Amino acid sequence: MSAYADRLEALAQEAADRCTTCGKCFEVCPTARESGFDMLQGKERVAEMVSLTRDGGAAADGLQKWLNACDGSARCNDACPEGINVRQWVTIAKMKSLEVTRPREEGAASAASRFRHMAQAVRLLASMQLPSETLKKILAPAERRTADVLFYTGCNVLRTPHIVLNVMDILDALDLDFDVVGGTAHCCGIYQFQEADLPTYERMGHRTFQRFGQSGASKVLTWCPTCTKNFDELEQDVEPAAFDMGHVSEFLADNLDALKARFGADQPRRRVVIHEHLGIGATVASIRNLLAAVPNLELVELPQDSGFSYACGGQAAKFKDREQAIHRALAEGAVAAGADTIATMYHSCHRALSGAEALYPVKVVNFTDILAEALGRGGHPDYYRLYKAGGSMDEAVAAARKFLANNGVRVDENSVKSLTADIFNETGLAGGREAFAQAFTALAKEG
Repeated sequence: MSAYADRLEALAQEAADRCTTCGKCFEVCPTARESGFDMLQGKERVAEMVSLTRDGGAAADGLQKWLNACDGSARCNDACPEGINVRQWVTIAKMKSLEVTRPREEGAASAASRFRHMAQAVRLLASMQLPSETLKKILAPAERRTADVLFYTGCNVLRTPHIVLNVMDILDALDLDFDVVGGTAHCCGIYQFQEADLPTYERMGHRTFQRFGQSGASKVLTWCPTCTKNFDELEQDVEPAAFDMGHVSEFLADNLDALKARFGADQPRRRVVIHEHLGIGATVASIRNLLAAVPNLELVELPQDSGFSYACGGQAAKFKDREQAIHRALAEGAVAAGADTIATMYHSCHRALSGAEALYPVKVVNFTDILAEALGRGGHPDYYRLYKAGGSMDEAVAAARKFLANNGVRVDENSVKSLTADIFNETGLAGGREAFAQAFTALAKEG
């Protein structure tokens, strides 16, 4: 075992030593209930996890089913009377069980395949929406940066890159010494850890975290909730960093007075529902406070299933019917409550909900769109929303044609088929896929 693996093992052993097997973490687990477990079996399941942690080997069948169902909601953490980070423990336990029940080569191959598919989609969608100079700036190695603050985008937000541009505008409005870094060369290694390919994870996710430290930045602002969770629970708890790390929404909320002083008073009147996800720090409270401070904006409170998962997609995608119901209930509830805007928290949620405009009389924006606009900045086109809406693609195609040429990237018909599946097979709300497929197939045929 490597030194890193030893430290992960120590975290799990500490959790097992503190656990009293009360079962409360299981009793509140939303995916245990969704998976049809007998919710009175909490003590048994948790005792099996203690045994797995102490004795090694494969997980018992019931425990393995629970580990596989986890969507990272962190409701377990809130319920634990001992203050154990149960989500972290479950993550490590699942990885350890996979290590002994499946050849590492099989897991490594699965992780590599998932990473390649993601990287291809990110590369194409970013190249269709961003100029080459911006992409080069984001993708440059973290360790070569000299700014005091690093805004770390992660990988997948580059599918919806207007969000990255918004955050850059907001940080610039605060007169910060900051730089932006991200893309697949700075991946958090989520696929490798999930597939128990720990050696590759160390070369990828662990290495990315080390590169932040090598930059000399005193603060790293994360965007992606998965990256935030992974680096907090699999890196900072393993070995404390020399820099401070936290989600960008929390940082902005800490600087709310400075933002308010820069907000323009003449903002459009909005009635806004935030699509909320618990489970990542104080992001919900931070975004509420930020939007509540925007002039002429009224927050509309709406009952939500915000504790089901920490973000749309990802691990929650295992429960598509439940996710779809959450999305429909949110859009229908927003309309019924007289809201005119749905504000998304994260990029995966934005991808899931951005097509709601095709079905409901609401506008869908990311919370950063609103903040950037209030600062007199922003205004970056949300081309992904145009893809999902399913209407005219003229603006999106014209932009893609320009940006692809600028980036030296070509799309072929197979790439368009793959992108169409990526965009429209995700759980969420959308218009018809035909408009995107036809328009971008025609663009591919231009050569």
